[in-house]
Amino acid sequence: MKIGSMTSTARSLVLVSAVAAAGLATAGCSDDNNTTPSTPRMYNQVQRLGNPLVSEVLLSKRSHPTHGSIGPDQDATLVAPEVVDFLTTVAGRDPAYIQAIAPALIPDLLVVDTSKDPSTAVGWLTWLPQLGGGYGGRQLQDDVTDLALTAVFGDALGDAAHATPGLTTDNVAFDSPGVTATFPYLAVPN
Repeated sequence: MKIGSMTSTARSLVLVSAVAAAGLATAGCSDDNNTTPSTPRMYNQVQRLGNPLVSEVLLSKRSHPTHGSIGPDQDATLVAPEVVDFLTTVAGRDPAYIQAIAPALIPDLLVVDTSKDPSTAVGWLTWLPQLGGGYGGRQLQDDVTDLALTAVFGDALGDAAHATPGLTTDNVAFDSPGVTATFPYLAVPN
C-alpha cells in the first residue's frame, strides 16, 4: 500500500510512529552523562578487608561485626587500640615496630599510590617507603595471608629480635590454576 492511498488514520499512526522512533533515537544519543540512579539507594556494608587479616588476626571475633560495619575513618578510634594490644601482647612487638607498621594496618584500606610509576614495586605493603616505596596494590598471585603474617610476626622492618618466624606463613601456596593477561584474569575457580 502506498502512503498516498492510506487513510488519514493510518497516516497519523505512521507519523506518530516515526516521531516516536525519532524521539527515542535522539534520547539514546544524548550527551547527558548523568548516570545517577533515579531512585536513591542505601546499602548496608557487610564486611571490608582492605589489609588482609586485620580483622581475622588482629581483632577478636567479637570485634568483627564492628569492624565490618564502620568505615576507615573510624579505625583510629575503634580498631587501633585492639590492634596495638595484639601487636604488643600476642606478637610481642616493641613500640618502635608498632609505630612503623601502624600506617599499613590502620586505617584498614588498600593503598594504591597512583602518583608513582607503575613499574615500581607492586604489593600489599610496598607503598610504605621503608618497604620499597612502590605504588602498593596487590597482584593476583600475591600471598596476602603470608604477607600480613610477616608484617605482624616477621622481620619485615628489621626487627629480628622480636620476630616469630614460625608464624609468618599459613603454609598454603597460591593454587589458582592460572592467571591470564586478559579479563577476567583468573582461570575457572578450582
